[in-house]
Amino acid sequence: MLSPSPLFRFYRPHERLRPYISAYFFADFPEGPPVEALMYPEWAHIRIALAGQWRIQIGDTVSATPDCWSVITGPTSRGTRVSARPPASTISIGLLPLGWARLIGRSAAPYADRIEPLASLFPDRAEPLRQALLEASREGPGDDDFACAILDRFFQSLEAAGNPVPPLLLRAHELLLDPAIATVEQFASELGRSGRQLSRISADLFGFPPKLLLRRQRFVRSLMALHDHPDKPWSMLIDGGYYDHSHFVRDFRQFMDMSPSQFQAQARLHVDRVADVRMLQLGVSHQTLQAGESPDHRPRATGARLPLDRSVTFRN
Repeated sequence: MLSPSPLFRFYRPHERLRPYISAYFFADFPEGPPVEALMYPEWAHIRIALAGQWRIQIGDTVSATPDCWSVITGPTSRGTRVSARPPASTISIGLLPLGWARLIGRSAAPYADRIEPLASLFPDRAEPLRQALLEASREGPGDDDFACAILDRFFQSLEAAGNPVPPLLLRAHELLLDPAIATVEQFASELGRSGRQLSRISADLFGFPPKLLLRRQRFVRSLMALHDHPDKPWSMLIDGGYYDHSHFVRDFRQFMDMSPSQFQAQARLHVDRVADVRMLQLGVSHQTLQAGESPDHRPRATGARLPLDRSVTFRN
């Protein structure tokens, strides 16, 4: 059962960071019983727990606080189970594919479907970042500008010293979002690469083989269409790449480790609320459906405190 009064807030990062970071997501559960949600497959995230007991699980990989307060999860092809015991609060930073390449600068494949301590990537900066956010959180959830400014400065410093973005990455990301790209052959042809070259590029930049990526995108598109139009029959909403309902169910079992009926029977209010507020604020209900932006002609990064776009807040 979910907390009766969760508070969810989305904020856009500074404009300079928008090609790399999808959003800053703040979640607070001030009271109530333990909460649990099974999140859909997504791109990479940094999750920083500020209060409460949090547990994150992808398959057999588990991270639980207080053993690790700050973690990075690579791109996922399975549902991520997140649970907490209120009072609890956390900040999640969504990394788009360009963000992984620029800010992390490593092959995504070793991190796919895995959870690692943030300190394994930033040994001298992970805990100071959390402590700064913890201090900002004492201002209260009604005013997150201080925390967002801390995040902006942290990621701008990474961006300024970051790795060059592979020239093909933005185009490859665009193709993944195109429902007309249904096969690896189409993907490779549009990108101007052989199938073997695409496989290597896909693993490094996105974490998975191209066939799995295309299936994941098709699956999430269908889930979000079903979420956005609950009054319409599934046959009108699931992606045209599915032959029939049983084909969709097979993918559901692979990506979520359960059947659609099992998922519907579980508490999914948290996931639905997050999708609703994300759509309201960002115009897209899930991170994997968010288009990338070109980093060209972006404002120069600075160390000063930066103006923020005030998000929509959602309280139940």
